[in-house]
Amino acid sequence: MIDQMFALVPLALDAAAGYTLDAERAYPRIARTLIKARYAVELREYAGRLGSVLTAPLATRQPLTQDEHALLQTLRGRLAQLRQQMQAPGEDNPPDLAPVAQRVDTIYFGDGLRLVAAIEQASRAGRPYDMDTGQLAQRYVPTMAPILTLRDELLKEAQTQAHSDHELARRELWIAVLSGAAILLALTLLLLIVRRRVVVPLLRATRAVIRLGNGDYSRDPGGSQRADEIGDMLRALSTLRNNSIERQQLELERQSLIDELRSRANTDYLTGILNRRAFTTAGNQRLHRAQQSKETLAVLLFDIDHFKSVNDSHGHEAGDQVLIRVAAVIRDALRDGEIVARHGGEEFVVMPAHCSHEQACALAERLRELIAREPLTMADGQVLRVTASFGVASATGPAAALDDLLHAADLALYRAKRKGRNRVESAG
Repeated sequence: MIDQMFALVPLALDAAAGYTLDAERAYPRIARTLIKARYAVELREYAGRLGSVLTAPLATRQPLTQDEHALLQTLRGRLAQLRQQMQAPGEDNPPDLAPVAQRVDTIYFGDGLRLVAAIEQASRAGRPYDMDTGQLAQRYVPTMAPILTLRDELLKEAQTQAHSDHELARRELWIAVLSGAAILLALTLLLLIVRRRVVVPLLRATRAVIRLGNGDYSRDPGGSQRADEIGDMLRALSTLRNNSIERQQLELERQSLIDELRSRANTDYLTGILNRRAFTTAGNQRLHRAQQSKETLAVLLFDIDHFKSVNDSHGHEAGDQVLIRVAAVIRDALRDGEIVARHGGEEFVVMPAHCSHEQACALAERLRELIAREPLTMADGQVLRVTASFGVASATGPAAALDDLLHAADLALYRAKRKGRNRVESAG
């Protein structure tokens, strides 16, 4: 029964060791004190086991066996080891624990172990024991009381130290929290200042640079009143914007002038339609597309009948009015994409779009009729009517050339002149 009881002791000590390790992790400074307290617990358990070895021999009035003598020696060695560990040199023991430790040495290691030695000597000498189990308990158990007192004092010391460490940690935590809050506040204020003084102006400058890069000069970057490097940069951007606006205006004026010059270079000054050079360029482009798509390309060449007599009878100003009016009639009668140009003097050329040879001849006939029935009122009130002769030529395939078409249409035009004018002749 005694052995079964002491078999539970390691389990209890393992549980106590686990709690001790948890406490040591939470409060490292109480580790030594807790270890000594655990030694005191083990010291009490081994002291009790030492006394329990004597219980059976005293109850049966039998001498100790060899195994019991050996066990007593083992227990004494463990007690001495625990005593030595609790009194390890170089460790600072609290001053108020010194008297308690001294009482353990005097009472248990003095009186208690002498009592055990006396019983052991009587057993070896074969003398009858001078006490029974009850007397052993009355005399031996009180000698272990200082061990429990030492254990309690060590635990109290550890608890006091843990409480002190806890308060210190709490104070340090509050200091850390307040310091962190102060640092966070300072960083927040610093970030706000940096954002207002640096980041926002830089973002504004970046957006201004992007706008300038994209050609958007509608907004000034601002910030020119600042007297620092960022202000210098913003002022430079503002100057760049103003210079870019001026350069853009100059470029627009230049482009407008170029467009006007190009338009004048491509437009007949009198009639406002294309001149011969512009027609040649546009006609060659149209011819190239027709060759690629294998379409028929037609040319209508016509001039005003008896135009010299109009100049001789009514003056060159009337002749100009005839040219202007005929050009306007032709331009209004044509569809989008069809080309009309003044080919020279009183001669005009038309290049219809997507038109077969028969359709080109029909178009020429329609234009001839429009010119013939369009009246022109002169400055003297006289109404003048003019007619025009047309020559039509067309070609299909890669061998077609604009000069060949114009030459063929010109031959057809002269044939219309020879046949009486105010008619349409085809180049065949």
